[in-house]
Amino acid sequence: MRSNYKQLGQFIRAVDIRNTEGKEDNLLGVSVQKTFMPSIANTIGTDFTKYKVVKKGQFTYIPDTSRRGDKIGIALLEDYDEGLVSNVYTVFEIIDEKQLIPEYLMLWFSRHEFDRYARFKSHGSVREVLDWDEFCKIELPVPPYEEQLEIVNGYRTITKRIDLKRRINDNLVA
Repeated sequence: MRSNYKQLGQFIRAVDIRNTEGKEDNLLGVSVQKTFMPSIANTIGTDFTKYKVVKKGQFTYIPDTSRRGDKIGIALLEDYDEGLVSNVYTVFEIIDEKQLIPEYLMLWFSRHEFDRYARFKSHGSVREVLDWDEFCKIELPVPPYEEQLEIVNGYRTITKRIDLKRRINDNLVA
């Protein structure tokens, strides 16, 4: 069973593109629900050139794991072409999407077992951190591309049906 487990680091690379233009729009944070959200940070007097640019299809994770309970702040940017995130966040991307599909990886990150393992691998006395090197050592099952695609498509189908049922129920209530 564990023969198809591989270290995450062979599939991803860190991306560090700074907001050199000083744009101030689409500032994003990462929620414990593993999604991007509009930032609630006080940005008065902020130097936006220090912020990182995250592009559609890239991930962002927060190395500091001590403030979110049992959850790891990580998200895949899908709803925007690009956004800005704090310079303390780590932005990364998949090297070859024919080897590992971003949505498949996000499904793996969404599992409770991932959060538990990541917290176990975090270290520090005052503030626990899951640093990049340790993050890259995380092992996960990487099935063939076709199997990953089947899993992602199955998940999309289920979530679309749930959304449709929710809208039907909302209409019935109204």
